[in-house]
Amino acid sequence: MLGKTALLISVCLALSAADCPAAWKAILNSQAEESEDNGCEAGWKFFNRPSGGWCMRVFEGFNAAKTDAEKSCKSVGSTLSGIQNRNEALYIQTALLAQIARSSGSVWVGMQRTQKCLKQPKSDTCSALTAFEYTDGSVTGTDGFIFQGNQPDNKELNQDCAVLLASKAASVSTNGQFYAATLDDIMCDEQVDDNGPRVMRGYICGKKAAK
Repeated sequence: MLGKTALLISVCLALSAADCPAAWKAILNSQAEESEDNGCEAGWKFFNRPSGGWCMRVFEGFNAAKTDAEKSCKSVGSTLSGIQNRNEALYIQTALLAQIARSSGSVWVGMQRTQKCLKQPKSDTCSALTAFEYTDGSVTGTDGFIFQGNQPDNKELNQDCAVLLASKAASVSTNGQFYAATLDDIMCDEQVDDNGPRVMRGYICGKKAAK
Protein backbone atom coordinates (compact mmCIF):
# COMPACT_ATOMS: atom_id res chain seq x y z
CA MET A 1 0.00 0.00 0.00
CA LEU A 2 2.85 2.39 0.76
CA GLY A 3 4.24 2.03 -2.77
CA LYS A 4 0.91 2.90 -4.37
CA THR A 5 0.33 5.78 -2.00
CA ALA A 6 3.83 7.16 -2.54
CA LEU A 7 3.34 6.99 -6.32
CA LEU A 8 0.03 8.86 -6.19
CA ILE A 9 1.53 11.49 -3.89
CA SER A 10 4.39 12.02 -6.34
CA VAL A 11 1.89 12.50 -9.16
CA CYS A 12 -0.12 14.94 -7.05
CA LEU A 13 2.92 17.05 -6.25
CA ALA A 14 3.47 17.48 -9.98
CA LEU A 15 -0.09 18.73 -10.56
CA SER A 16 -1.43 22.24 -10.25
CA ALA A 17 -2.99 23.26 -6.94
CA ALA A 18 -6.45 23.11 -8.54
CA ASP A 19 -6.02 19.49 -9.65
CA CYS A 20 -4.21 18.20 -6.59
CA PRO A 21 -7.16 17.66 -4.20
CA ALA A 22 -8.68 15.12 -6.60
CA ALA A 23 -5.50 13.06 -6.41
CA TRP A 24 -5.49 13.12 -2.60
CA LYS A 25 -9.13 12.00 -2.56
CA ALA A 26 -8.34 9.18 -5.01
CA ILE A 27 -5.79 7.82 -2.56
CA LEU A 28 -8.30 7.84 0.27
CA ASN A 29 -11.03 6.24 -1.84
CA SER A 30 -8.68 3.43 -2.87
CA GLN A 31 -8.16 2.57 0.81
CA ALA A 32 -11.79 2.73 2.02
CA GLU A 33 -12.89 -0.83 1.19
CA GLU A 34 -9.79 -2.37 2.76
CA SER A 35 -10.37 -0.43 5.99
CA GLU A 36 -14.01 -1.50 6.42
CA ASP A 37 -13.08 -5.15 5.79
CA ASN A 38 -10.60 -4.92 8.68
CA GLY A 39 -12.95 -3.56 11.33
CA CYS A 40 -12.93 0.20 10.79
CA GLU A 41 -16.05 2.30 10.34
CA ALA A 42 -16.70 4.14 7.08
CA GLY A 43 -14.37 7.10 6.80
CA TRP A 44 -11.67 5.56 9.01
CA LYS A 45 -8.39 4.13 7.69
CA PHE A 46 -7.14 0.73 8.88
CA PHE A 47 -3.50 0.25 9.85
CA ASN A 48 -2.05 -3.09 10.92
CA ARG A 49 0.23 -2.03 13.77
CA PRO A 50 2.47 -4.43 15.72
CA SER A 51 0.13 -3.90 18.68
CA GLY A 52 -2.96 -4.77 16.61
CA GLY A 53 -5.41 -3.24 14.16
CA TRP A 54 -5.83 0.53 14.44
CA CYS A 55 -8.37 2.85 12.80
CA MET A 56 -7.42 6.46 12.05
CA ARG A 57 -9.30 9.47 10.74
CA VAL A 58 -8.16 13.04 10.11
CA PHE A 59 -10.66 15.75 10.93
CA GLU A 60 -10.44 19.27 9.58
CA GLY A 61 -10.85 21.98 12.17
CA PHE A 62 -9.05 24.63 14.15
CA ASN A 63 -8.13 23.79 17.72
CA ALA A 64 -5.97 26.32 19.49
CA ALA A 65 -5.05 23.82 22.21
CA LYS A 66 -4.21 20.13 22.14
CA THR A 67 -6.78 19.50 24.88
CA ASP A 68 -9.52 20.78 22.54
CA ALA A 69 -8.41 18.37 19.82
CA GLU A 70 -8.43 15.50 22.34
CA LYS A 71 -11.98 16.38 23.39
CA SER A 72 -13.05 16.36 19.74
CA CYS A 73 -11.62 12.85 19.30
CA LYS A 74 -13.32 11.61 22.46
CA SER A 75 -16.64 12.90 21.12
CA VAL A 76 -16.40 10.33 18.30
CA GLY A 77 -15.28 7.46 20.54
CA SER A 78 -11.55 7.74 19.90
CA THR A 79 -8.37 9.36 21.16
CA LEU A 80 -5.83 11.73 19.66
CA SER A 81 -3.72 9.30 17.64
CA GLY A 82 0.00 8.78 17.54
CA ILE A 83 2.03 7.81 14.46
CA GLN A 84 3.47 4.31 14.12
CA ASN A 85 5.63 4.96 11.03
CA ARG A 86 6.12 7.08 7.92
CA ASN A 87 3.26 5.32 6.13
CA GLU A 88 0.84 6.69 8.72
CA ALA A 89 2.42 10.15 8.53
CA LEU A 90 1.85 10.20 4.77
CA TYR A 91 -1.77 9.13 5.27
CA ILE A 92 -2.36 11.99 7.74
CA GLN A 93 -0.88 14.45 5.26
CA THR A 94 -2.97 13.04 2.40
CA ALA A 95 -6.20 13.05 4.40
CA LEU A 96 -5.84 16.65 5.57
CA LEU A 97 -4.92 17.99 2.12
CA ALA A 98 -8.01 16.28 0.67
CA GLN A 99 -10.18 18.35 3.01
CA ILE A 100 -8.70 21.85 3.06
CA ALA A 101 -8.60 24.52 0.38
CA ARG A 102 -4.99 25.33 1.22
CA SER A 103 -1.64 23.92 0.24
CA SER A 104 -0.47 23.21 3.80
CA GLY A 105 -1.38 23.15 7.47
CA SER A 106 -0.54 21.55 10.82
CA VAL A 107 -2.26 18.60 12.52
CA TRP A 108 -2.42 17.86 16.24
CA VAL A 109 -1.13 14.38 17.14
CA GLY A 110 -1.32 12.38 20.38
CA MET A 111 2.19 13.07 21.63
CA GLN A 112 3.67 14.63 24.76
CA ARG A 113 7.08 15.38 26.20
CA THR A 114 8.32 12.79 28.69
CA GLN A 115 8.53 13.71 32.36
CA LYS A 116 12.32 13.50 32.41
CA CYS A 117 12.60 15.93 29.49
CA LEU A 118 10.22 18.64 30.73
CA LYS A 119 12.02 22.01 30.72
CA GLN A 120 15.07 20.34 29.16
CA PRO A 121 16.71 21.37 25.85
CA LYS A 122 17.50 18.85 23.16
CA SER A 123 20.41 16.63 24.19
CA ASP A 124 21.65 13.06 24.03
CA THR A 125 19.28 12.31 26.90
CA CYS A 126 16.34 14.22 25.39
CA SER A 127 16.73 13.46 21.70
CA ALA A 128 14.32 13.09 18.79
CA LEU A 129 13.78 9.47 19.86
CA THR A 130 13.56 9.95 23.63
CA ALA A 131 12.18 13.42 24.44
CA PHE A 132 8.58 12.53 23.53
CA GLU A 133 6.13 9.67 23.88
CA TYR A 134 2.91 8.82 22.07
CA THR A 135 -0.24 8.74 24.20
CA ASP A 136 -2.69 6.59 22.22
CA GLY A 137 -1.66 3.35 23.93
CA SER A 138 -1.06 1.67 20.58
CA VAL A 139 2.16 3.00 19.01
CA THR A 140 5.26 0.85 19.55
CA GLY A 141 8.91 1.51 18.71
CA THR A 142 10.38 4.76 17.41
CA ASP A 143 9.73 4.65 13.65
CA GLY A 144 6.99 7.25 14.13
CA PHE A 145 9.27 9.81 15.76
CA ILE A 146 9.69 11.69 12.48
CA PHE A 147 10.88 15.08 13.72
CA GLN A 148 12.20 17.97 11.64
CA GLY A 149 15.97 18.28 11.55
CA ASN A 150 17.30 19.81 14.80
CA GLN A 151 13.96 19.13 16.49
CA PRO A 152 12.50 18.76 19.06
CA ASP A 153 14.45 21.75 20.39
CA ASN A 154 12.07 22.72 23.23
CA LYS A 155 12.46 26.41 22.49
CA GLU A 156 12.01 28.45 25.66
CA LEU A 157 11.71 25.08 27.45
CA ASN A 158 7.90 24.98 27.17
CA GLN A 159 7.20 23.02 23.97
CA ASP A 160 5.60 19.90 25.42
CA CYS A 161 3.31 18.88 22.51
CA ALA A 162 3.82 18.19 18.81
CA VAL A 163 2.17 18.68 15.42
CA LEU A 164 2.63 17.15 11.97
CA LEU A 165 3.02 19.44 8.95
CA ALA A 166 0.93 18.48 5.91
CA SER A 167 2.10 20.17 2.71
CA LYS A 168 1.69 19.72 -1.04
CA ALA A 169 5.20 21.12 -1.45
CA ALA A 170 8.22 19.28 -0.07
CA SER A 171 8.75 22.11 2.43
CA VAL A 172 7.43 25.51 3.51
CA SER A 173 9.41 28.53 4.62
CA THR A 174 8.13 30.51 7.60
CA ASN A 175 10.55 31.48 10.35
CA GLY A 176 12.72 28.65 9.05
CA GLN A 177 12.37 25.70 6.71
CA PHE A 178 9.80 23.04 7.61
CA TYR A 179 9.42 19.74 5.76
CA ALA A 180 6.25 17.91 4.77
CA ALA A 181 5.01 14.92 6.81
CA THR A 182 7.38 15.60 9.71
CA LEU A 183 6.88 16.60 13.34
CA ASP A 184 7.74 19.74 15.27
CA ASP A 185 7.43 20.40 18.99
CA ILE A 186 5.24 23.33 20.07
CA MET A 187 3.48 24.62 23.18
CA CYS A 188 0.32 22.67 23.97
CA ASP A 189 -1.88 25.75 23.57
CA GLU A 190 0.05 27.45 20.76
CA GLN A 191 -1.48 28.85 17.59
CA VAL A 192 1.23 27.96 15.09
CA ASP A 193 2.21 30.50 12.44
CA ASP A 194 -0.84 32.80 12.82
CA ASN A 195 -2.43 32.44 9.36
CA GLY A 196 0.67 31.22 7.52
CA PRO A 197 1.52 27.86 5.91
CA ARG A 198 1.83 26.06 9.27
CA VAL A 199 -1.46 27.25 10.77
CA MET A 200 -3.42 24.58 12.66
CA ARG A 201 -5.87 22.91 10.27
CA GLY A 202 -6.82 19.56 11.79
CA TYR A 203 -6.29 16.69 14.21
CA ILE A 204 -5.85 12.92 13.89
CA CYS A 205 -8.09 10.56 15.87
CA GLY A 206 -7.53 6.85 16.38
CA LYS A 207 -9.14 3.78 17.98
CA LYS A 208 -8.72 0.01 18.02
CA ALA A 209 -10.15 -1.87 15.05
CA ALA A 210 -13.25 -3.97 15.76
CA LYS A 211 -11.66 -7.09 14.23
